[in-house]
Amino acid sequence: MTLLSLASKQIWPQVLSVAHLRPTKLVLLHSNHDNESRLPAQRLKKFFERSASIIPVQVDREEVPHDDFTALERRLDEVATKTGVNLGEAVLNFTGGNKLMATAAFRWAAKRGVRAFYLEWGNVAFSFTPRDGEMQTRSERLDGHLTDGLDCVDLLRCQIDSSEVERTGQRVTLNEKGKKMSLDEFNRFHAAGTSLENCLDITGEADKEKKKGDALELNAAAFILKLGVPAVQRSLRLKVKSSSGISSRNPHAEIDLLFNWGGRLWLVDCKDQKSADDLMDGLEKALPKGLSSNASDLLARVRQTFRMSHTKALKEDLLSVRETGGLLGQVVCIRKSEMSEEVLQFAKHNRIEIISKKELRVRLHALLFPTEKASATDLKG
Repeated sequence: MTLLSLASKQIWPQVLSVAHLRPTKLVLLHSNHDNESRLPAQRLKKFFERSASIIPVQVDREEVPHDDFTALERRLDEVATKTGVNLGEAVLNFTGGNKLMATAAFRWAAKRGVRAFYLEWGNVAFSFTPRDGEMQTRSERLDGHLTDGLDCVDLLRCQIDSSEVERTGQRVTLNEKGKKMSLDEFNRFHAAGTSLENCLDITGEADKEKKKGDALELNAAAFILKLGVPAVQRSLRLKVKSSSGISSRNPHAEIDLLFNWGGRLWLVDCKDQKSADDLMDGLEKALPKGLSSNASDLLARVRQTFRMSHTKALKEDLLSVRETGGLLGQVVCIRKSEMSEEVLQFAKHNRIEIISKKELRVRLHALLFPTEKASATDLKG
């Protein structure tokens, strides 16, 4: 079966459709618009070629008009002839492209008796089959876990356009000890402040110097793996790609943890730091007793200024992670200190999940398995 597919910036409709339909040949239809269509189609072609061992498919690219209804229909006829497509065994995926392209492509499919396919939000797939002069419609929910075996770094490369991967980081999986230990044991070690690094197989490159936040990153990775995710990538770095295609030498962003699960990319940002108030409390304890009223007033003003500055920095950090995650990415931020209501509302508005270090197990389980009810053990933490 040949899949004719309108390409656009969002990669998951393409990846999930190919994983579900399993065509032997994929023809990516793109416009001449670089950022919106042509370059994403190029990245998709490279991605499927790299992923051939998991999703074997032959991939071609063909340019089509994006602003002329009739010309696009004619071009689809030309593409079908050029690529030798048997229209009776073809499927048109019109999920991508602009509205004119999608409408024209669907009408072309209806006129030529070609099956059509559209993937809606929530992985709901609509199939349109020509029958008795009409397009019969059927819907089903796709299993996002069809793509869990795909490499998360390859998926990231396919998704980002203004940056590129400067360092792939470390691949983290469970070792034999980690596989034998129970989730309850993981939780007890984590609650006691013990690193779970000896439960992990780690290959690849990260920062040579140990950082304070390493233990939280590795413990979070251990829980994610124990909950069923096949592999986690840690400590990736991104660098800016200029419009001329020349990349910057210096990284501009680091991703603590990255993995592929349930038909989306997950980015996890970990910070094992004290809050502004905790730091100020420590400062006050270190100062001599019996401060003057002027000194106490000044200290209160410093606390308020520090709190406002800290809140602003938190918002900027959350927004940076959200932008890296993209429209369909799942962004999770794990924090040691409690977040203010202002920061929590900001995160919610930007579709960022905030997890307390103390609730790592129960909150990760709820995010990875949103349709499952929490167990009695999980409810206890």
